[in-house]
Order: sequence, then structure tokens, then C-alpha cells
Amino acid sequence: MNMSIKTAAILFLLMLELSVVAANGINQSEAIPPNDFSSRLNYSYEKIDLHALNAPTSAEATIGSLATYLIEPAKNDREKARAIFRWIAENIDYNVDVFFGATSGSIRSEDVLKSRRSICYGYSGLFLSLANEAGLEAVMIKGYGKGYGYVPGRIFSGPSDHAWNAVRINGSWYLIDCSWGAGYVSGEGKYVRKFDDHYFMTPPSQFIFSHFPEEARWQLLDKPLTKEEYEDLVYLDADFFNLGLMIEERNAILNASNQVNISIYSPQDVMMMANIERSDPGSSGYALDGYAFCQRDGGRYDISARFPEAGSYILKAYGKRRDNPGKYDSVLEYGINASSGGGADFPANFKAFDENGAHLFGPLKGRLKAGSSYLFRIRVPGAKSVSVVCGKEWTNLAFRGDLFEGNVTVAEGEVVVFGKFQGKEWDGLAKYEAS
Repeated sequence: MNMSIKTAAILFLLMLELSVVAANGINQSEAIPPNDFSSRLNYSYEKIDLHALNAPTSAEATIGSLATYLIEPAKNDREKARAIFRWIAENIDYNVDVFFGATSGSIRSEDVLKSRRSICYGYSGLFLSLANEAGLEAVMIKGYGKGYGYVPGRIFSGPSDHAWNAVRINGSWYLIDCSWGAGYVSGEGKYVRKFDDHYFMTPPSQFIFSHFPEEARWQLLDKPLTKEEYEDLVYLDADFFNLGLMIEERNAILNASNQVNISIYSPQDVMMMANIERSDPGSSGYALDGYAFCQRDGGRYDISARFPEAGSYILKAYGKRRDNPGKYDSVLEYGINASSGGGADFPANFKAFDENGAHLFGPLKGRLKAGSSYLFRIRVPGAKSVSVVCGKEWTNLAFRGDLFEGNVTVAEGEVVVFGKFQGKEWDGLAKYEAS
């Protein structure tokens, strides 16, 4: 039976959800119902969100008046919790000054409501206060989070550094993170407001990749992870789940010689890219151009990374919907321990390469030897013709269906693979340098 990657991803996550139960004092009967995962995907919050976003200033004067306003049109406890989450995510800014220790700030709910700024403890405290006023059963959860400054394989120690919430709805507990749902702190230490629906009623099987509670029962998993197992989990961003991606390699750190290969299973409407950067102490943290190559192969993206020398690296993957004109968002990070280097860089690929689902079989090194002959082999769905261009010399590749191939003797300078699709224009697919 044929099955789309998106359907497979949903079924995979559904199977994970079926194993979710509340542990250490939370009864099996309180597990998320089997049919609740699909209903979470389909539930519309449009009306209750609009109500929360249009809260008048008069309703925001006190915790009580705000809670009364937010839940007024709610049809059930789920919508009550959603209205509170949505209002907080829209109206409370993350206080980076407190986070970086430049100043101090109150996390009391009344003060957060007034100042509209706080750190995660203020966000979760405000959610708890509003939930209590709304008649909801909720708790604040403290633990570790793979947030700002996290690098794959980090060992967590000392006091907990993050806080979030759980709310009980229809006998089941659900996880909520208002601060991460509101935005994030960029690599430059600036707060970026970006609403992320992923952090409302997040499935525990997804939440555990980024959140580790002090009390194991609040993992809401049948078999809670140890802290060491949590530390060993690959870092998955919210957009990994938002885009319906799947992986097999779950370890945070991968050991390699001078190359590593991973696969990410992806719906057809998702495009991806990848890069690597050094993570050794004192390294710049900038991407190393040309040392990672990402391309689609049917229902997955294959990512290969090579390393200029032995050392520690971070492999980062990014994705977005095909119809999204915006930038690619981070989806995952692996740490790489490379035992050797000297790996050749890859050819550069252009926008049309990914947009048309091209797959390059060879050559897979970016620097070619001028005067030498190479077998160019590339699959380009939908292309009418494909040519390799060296200077003013065009070499048309032979084709069988969407597979194009042929031997080309390259000249010094740029070597570009072009594809012709609809119309008369040629689009660049991949570029090499010959010397």
C-alpha cells in the first residue's frame, strides 16, 4: 500500500502518542486519548485567538479582569487555555536584560502583567495565575531547556534554567511553553517575536527533545528518559515538527572520519538546505561554505558533510514550505566529532536545484581539474534539457526520462550545470570551479 511521507509522519507520531501516559502519580487513565492527536491537528483556534488578540486595555488591568475577558467566549477548557496562551505570547516580551544578568526584574504575575516583560519564570507564572482565575487546573514545571546558547551534547548541571506549564483538560495533562511560543533570543542576543503554535499542547514525545523537567512524571511519557538520555538526544527545533519531518538518527553527537551522511524524511512540499560550522573552543561559529550538500531523493533529503580537518563541528539543517517566500528556518542540529579532515568541498547548488527536486550523482566535489574529463550525472524532474557550460562551450547531456548524463572535459574557470524547463530561459542548477 502506498503512503505519502506526510501521512507516514502523522502515523509515526500518533504511534508515539499512544505510548504517552502520565508517570509517577499520574494515572494511566489520564493518558492522552488515542484520537486526540488527530483532533489537535484539526482543531481551529481562529475565533478564540482573535478574541484574545483584541483584548481591550480595560480588561488588562488585573489578573482577574483579564482572565474573565479571555475565557468569556470559550466553549471548553481547551479554548480557555488557548486564549491565555495566545494573549501571553502576543503581549509579553522576553526580558533579555534580566536573562543576560544586566539587570534584575520581578517575576510576580502582577508585575509581569504591568511591565509586559519577563523571563520564562514570569511567563509560566502568569499563565498559572490566569489559569487559576479561569478555573483551570495547571502547574508550573521547572527543568532544563535546550534554548539560547545550546550546543549539541551539552551536559546540564546546576539549578534548572527553564520553566513551563502543564494544564489538565478533560482528565489529561497537556504541556505548554508560553515563552518559547512567543519568540526566541537570536544568536546576537536580541529578542525576536515569533509566535509558534508548536508550544501549545505539544505532544510529550516531541517536547522531550527540548525540555527536561526536574520531576520525571512531567515528561508525561510511559518510559521517562534519564538526564543522560535527554542530553544525548539530537536537537530538534519546533519547525522540525511543524514541517512534518522525520529522522532515524537520534543521537546528539555523531562520530565520523572526514564525511558524514544523514537522511531526513520530508513531505514533498518542503525544501531544505544545510551547512556546517566549527564548534571547537575559540572557533568563529560561521558556516563553512561548500562543506555540506543537501538534496532530495524521493521522499527524503540526503545531507552529506565533509570536514577540512579533524575537530568538532555542528551540522545544521534548515527547511521551509515550497510556497513560503520567506527564509529557511532551523530544524535540527547534530554535533560531529571528525577524526580526520581533508574532505573536498561540494559544488554550489542554486535555487532552481532545490525547487525542482534535482539530485546530483556526480561529480560531487566542487573543485575540478581543468583539462580533465568528468561524468556529469544528474536527475532533474521536469527539465526539457540539461547542459554543462564551460566558458562559451555548451555540452548537452543525454537523457533517459529525467536522468541526464554525459562526459565533459572541463576548462579553467566556472563550470555551471543549467537546466531548461518551461519557456526559453535556462536556470542554473549547480556550479563548480576548475583550475
